[in-house]
Amino acid sequence: MAVEFVKSVYRLEDLPKTNEPRKDIVFVGRSNVGKSSLLNFLTGRSIAKVGKTPGRTRAINYFKWDFEGVKAFLVDLPGYGFARGDRKEVENWKRLIEGYFKNRVSDIGLVLVLVDAKVGPTKDDALMLEWLQYLGIPYAVVLTKTDKASQKELSQTVRKLKELGVEEIIQTSSKERRGKDKLLKVIFSHLRKNP
Repeated sequence: MAVEFVKSVYRLEDLPKTNEPRKDIVFVGRSNVGKSSLLNFLTGRSIAKVGKTPGRTRAINYFKWDFEGVKAFLVDLPGYGFARGDRKEVENWKRLIEGYFKNRVSDIGLVLVLVDAKVGPTKDDALMLEWLQYLGIPYAVVLTKTDKASQKELSQTVRKLKELGVEEIIQTSSKERRGKDKLLKVIFSHLRKNP
């Protein structure tokens, strides 16, 4: 599995332009949901910085990913729902994320919406799912930190997601190294559907 950091994007005009047929696999979710941990777990390398402080990712981070003949960009978006920083900075994050989805709609192969298994879907998660449905962008929900959730919490989270119309739910734990095979299978099936 080859993975390499491409760039951090702070402004929409700096989104990478490429002639390669690479689709974006996008990681999105609230701050501190475990996006960086999942990226590291998926690729088997420490490519994304993991921090205990929410809101660590402040740019759109691009990684080139080649795995079993599949070429894609792994795209790590700043977390939503955490407003540490001044109002101008928070507005910039919002504009960056919305602009990314509008500008890259045809380049996106799959959006992975990460939801904390213990916390369940938040209002911001519901808005993100609605936004993706509106734009017609394919997505799957990845439950993170399943090792910290009780069976009851896990069942409640799955039920709430199904109520929101989510069909594809992948349960993962970066800490216990669970769910990687299923996640790869879902990613590959979407990339092959939307080459």
